[in-house]
This record gives sequence, C-alpha cells and structure tokens, in this order.
Amino acid sequence: MTPTQRDIYNVIEAFWNDYGYGPSIDEILYMTNRKGRGNIQRIINRLCELGHCKRIPNLARTVRPKHVRIRDGL
Repeated sequence: MTPTQRDIYNVIEAFWNDYGYGPSIDEILYMTNRKGRGNIQRIINRLCELGHCKRIPNLARTVRPKHVRIRDGL
C-alpha cells in the first residue's frame, strides 16, 4: 500500500469508527487536503482491488474497511 493509499484508508476507517457509514468523496478530499475527485475515486477503486476495502457498486457511502460488516443484503 502506498503512502497516499494508506492516508485514504485511514480516513475511511476513522470515518466509519466515528459515524458508522462511509465518507463521501468530498469529505475525503476535505480531510486529506487534496484536490481531484477522480484521483480519490481511483485510489478507492485500487484499495478495493487490493482487498483492503469493500464497497457496494452504485450506492453512495458504502466504501468501508474490509473488517467492517454491514447488514446482510448490502
């Protein structure tokens, strides 16, 4: 995992621990002080490919660390 990927992963994990749902792209941008929604999206997709995160396609705020479980059916 690259340092940038680690930063994004830590933001996602902290957000889940605080709020119980995934952060939006804009919230990740704000928390990491970065620019470019497409870059954040690409990093999140890569984290999912590597198996560090999971998400439900076409639903907002579903990106989560792999160890976090949500209710069945989602």
